[in-house]
Amino acid sequence: MKSVIMLLSCLTLGAANIDPPIKHDMFLFETPFLIGKWHIINPNLETRNSDEFLSITLLLESNYRFRIWVRNKDHTVKTWSGDYSADEHNLVIGLSSSSPQTFEYNVNPSQLILNGVTMTKILPRYLSGYWRSSVVKGDDVSASKISEIDLVLYPNFYFSIQSFTYTGMKKYRDGVYYIEDNNIYFIFDDGEQESQFALKRDQLFLTNEDSDTYIAFHRGGLD
Repeated sequence: MKSVIMLLSCLTLGAANIDPPIKHDMFLFETPFLIGKWHIINPNLETRNSDEFLSITLLLESNYRFRIWVRNKDHTVKTWSGDYSADEHNLVIGLSSSSPQTFEYNVNPSQLILNGVTMTKILPRYLSGYWRSSVVKGDDVSASKISEIDLVLYPNFYFSIQSFTYTGMKKYRDGVYYIEDNNIYFIFDDGEQESQFALKRDQLFLTNEDSDTYIAFHRGGLD
């Protein structure tokens, strides 16, 4: 743990301020599960020689920009930002800084392991749970004669979805999802789908910029 915080703390703000690059089409991004906000709480707070921080949050974006927040025991917060790169095995943070740091990593939809230290992906508040559609509109869903959709978003970034048609047919699919900004990306065994989402405590709205699809959900309970 101490080696990780020391490496992260060595990063500087780097070169002059520039406009961040445009974010990528996530379906073309080579390591999409890296994208998101990752968090770890210091597990050694009660020990005398523990690191002087409460938690670390690491944001990785698809335009290869990062930001780190380190919350200290005195509740001050230090931040660093800059560029990163990644291949299948290594994550390099602070490419434009005076001391780029290289981490070996493993990642799954909900956990990022950096040099053996596990960080957990942060889920937007109120997003997980069971959602039942109240409005389903759009040419795509109309062509499929879909009348109702049940969507379950699990906190570990897995999901299941079941759609029902006016003729009584139903289709079940499951997979993993990930989020960047207000975009949610669903990965199925047989495909993938992008939507924009808006969230209130008990309402979820999904739209698609490339179609006229609009789905309004209300929070329900599993039957």
